[in-house]
Amino acid sequence: MTEKRIDARKIAFTQYGLLSLEQAEAAGWSKKGLRTSWERFLPGVYRAPEVEPSWHQSAMGLCLWGGAGTALSHSAAASLLRLKGFTEGDLHAVSTKRDQRLPAWAHVHRVRELCPGTGRVQAIRVTPPWITLLDVSHLVAPNEAGRALDDALRRGLVSLSQMAWALETFGGRGHPGTARLRILLTERGAIGSRYVPPESDLEDYLYKLVATAADLPEPVRQYRIWDGTQWRRFDLAWPEYRLAVEVDGWETHGTREAFQNDRTRDANMLAIRWRTLRFTWHDVVDRPAWVLGTIRGTLLQNAR
Repeated sequence: MTEKRIDARKIAFTQYGLLSLEQAEAAGWSKKGLRTSWERFLPGVYRAPEVEPSWHQSAMGLCLWGGAGTALSHSAAASLLRLKGFTEGDLHAVSTKRDQRLPAWAHVHRVRELCPGTGRVQAIRVTPPWITLLDVSHLVAPNEAGRALDDALRRGLVSLSQMAWALETFGGRGHPGTARLRILLTERGAIGSRYVPPESDLEDYLYKLVATAADLPEPVRQYRIWDGTQWRRFDLAWPEYRLAVEVDGWETHGTREAFQNDRTRDANMLAIRWRTLRFTWHDVVDRPAWVLGTIRGTLLQNAR
């Protein structure tokens, strides 16, 4: 019996210090013993008192309370999936179980069944990314929803075809995220047959800025080229004009190594008769007309 109880502790420590009643009874604990040695966390869920409370513990507790028919959802799922713009906050879950006797912090959305693709992240059951994006797209501003979608596309969590399927399968009048997500997908589908999500907020601002200049030729996003020594990737490029554009954010270009690499890349590109324009956050956000004018002027020079 003692060994079983030790096993129960081991299970709890893989679940942020929590144990369901079913798990406890299978390990030899009686309800009386649980009340003596464990703290009641939620109906049917107990906490090892030596484990400090945390957001992840509460998320796991909701899933243990609801069993196999429960998964973290909405903004909580977005946070667990680390979608851009979402942090640990309110706890939401979808469940086939009624939310009776739950505390106020537990927000449960009743469903008939969990969506296909429901899995686990950090041991916590969570709705799939394509459903999560549909659920949260109306909770934030349009540009923030777009950033989260692009982040998921860039990381390979979803594809545009998956999102279109999710929209048609699970969207509709009863789902508040439907209209917002449809607009976002239409915007990305209209860009071309192969949508390339930006890899940073600054890159996104650059894309949108260049798109406002109707007189500029169509650029290629995230263009790859051999510079004579290795393959290089540029944020934007006009290959026929031999012009590449890079935005230098501090996160990726602020180290000594990155600075040296940028200088080497520019020199190698110049050797193969390509020009590289570099812009900072201040340039793109605070003086966009100058950025467009510089690109426009360089294109004209290279066309000669």
